[in-house]
Amino acid sequence: MGWNSYNNYGCNPSEQIMKTNAQGLVTQGLDKLGYIYVSTDCGWNANRRDSSQRLVWNPALFPSGGKALCDYMHGLGLKCGMYSGAGYFQCGSTDQPASLGYEAIDAQSFAAWGADSLKYDNCYSTSKTNMVDYNSAETGSPRRFVNMSSALNSTSRDIIYQVCQWGCGQDLGQWAPPIANSYRISNDITAGWPSIWRITNQVVPYSKYVRPGAFADMDMLMVGLNKLTAEEERFHFGMWAINKSPLMIGMPLSTTGTTTSSSLSILKNKEVIAINQDPLGEAARLLRRYTIEEYDIWAGNLSSNRLVVALANWKNAPQSITLNLGSVLRVASATARDVWKANDLGIISSSYTTSLAAHQLQLLVLSNITLNPMSIPKSTGTYYAATANATISGGSKVTCSNTQCLPATSKVTNITGATSITFPSVRTTSTSKKLLAIDFCNYEVALGSAWSGGTNTRNITIAVNGGPAKRWAFPISGGNWFESGRLHVEVEGFKAGDGNKVVFGAFSGQAAPDLVGFEVLE
Repeated sequence: MGWNSYNNYGCNPSEQIMKTNAQGLVTQGLDKLGYIYVSTDCGWNANRRDSSQRLVWNPALFPSGGKALCDYMHGLGLKCGMYSGAGYFQCGSTDQPASLGYEAIDAQSFAAWGADSLKYDNCYSTSKTNMVDYNSAETGSPRRFVNMSSALNSTSRDIIYQVCQWGCGQDLGQWAPPIANSYRISNDITAGWPSIWRITNQVVPYSKYVRPGAFADMDMLMVGLNKLTAEEERFHFGMWAINKSPLMIGMPLSTTGTTTSSSLSILKNKEVIAINQDPLGEAARLLRRYTIEEYDIWAGNLSSNRLVVALANWKNAPQSITLNLGSVLRVASATARDVWKANDLGIISSSYTTSLAAHQLQLLVLSNITLNPMSIPKSTGTYYAATANATISGGSKVTCSNTQCLPATSKVTNITGATSITFPSVRTTSTSKKLLAIDFCNYEVALGSAWSGGTNTRNITIAVNGGPAKRWAFPISGGNWFESGRLHVEVEGFKAGDGNKVVFGAFSGQAAPDLVGFEVLE
């Protein structure tokens, strides 16, 4: 938790900017809430190294240098954050040296200056002329980031290591946690609501990798920058909090102590911060998605046998939703607290119905939980693999290794246009809406497309017994095109018996996620 210069000042920090906002952090009392890392982002250094090949602070912007800056931060009781990159030059420049090939020298400089954290970026990874390269093998390689991790570990100072690799390449969730305290999963957050949807869909598979000391970073906060409504800022802050993302403020902070904006009250919400900083360090998981209805249900474990539940309304209008406690959470009853409203709701049981404003994220913390394991829908006992149990028109069957495309170790890909995958004999025990647990592969990561509407989703349609095809948006599934994820969706149109016909297809001709298979849960 802390403050970073980039979201408001870009690659144009200065000594005065850093000192003013550090003092503002203290004056506003944010340091007492845990916001203690003050990080100078890109643009701090001169366009040369010194005669000993050490990085040099730009004397026009930082006349006192790095050691004095860190001393100032430490004098305020704060931590001093620094920035470099695993490439030839720093992001946002054409000549400011980064740390590629100079890892040991630069790590020693950061330690000597008094750095407490290092954000390590990914620009100019393969070329001195191409700042951003999303696709080359070297851009996605762990090698350059491992080198800096080793260099930092060789210093005499404890420096938090923040890998900012943007989610390029493959298997970030596997290689980054052993070397980094946090790791950026996405391209930059942008100034608006669509980027909240984009990054949320990218963080989904990382819940299995997040642990204390190694957190998936959803990027710095847009709260207070006048790019989101107050409701959207609460949604943004809450979604970052339940996923245990670092909370790095980007808004400029007044040193007068008179700022009373709603944005500051969001950043200061002690209960939401407590969810983010919970000692279990477990990220929430996406439990249900209702694409057409435009809402999600997320939940995650907290310490002291508590549960955080997030009801996410993506819709541009208010709506009422009902959460079935038993079938979704395995909960018979619990004491509930509405976190944002700081309101105790008393004991809830069976179901919980609430009205959500447009773009509202309601956060509930459940305690005194009585479980009902029998209430969770269970598999009918049959797994329907797309390559073995369906008739395929279009698309391609792919055989995977025994660790890929689980649980079938095969999948159907190239689901586009008029492709259909028809399961003719799906069994259910009753006539009703059913919960399908769908295994899929989607690794269409929005890197370059992050600036032009990329969402990190692929859509698939499902039609049952000749009924209308309904669309679902599937998030990123894992670290590559062969790591499967599972999405739970509720589908209508089933009849009792083993003659149900279920048809999967592409939506509007667009490429769908690769389909591994599904189970019916009753």
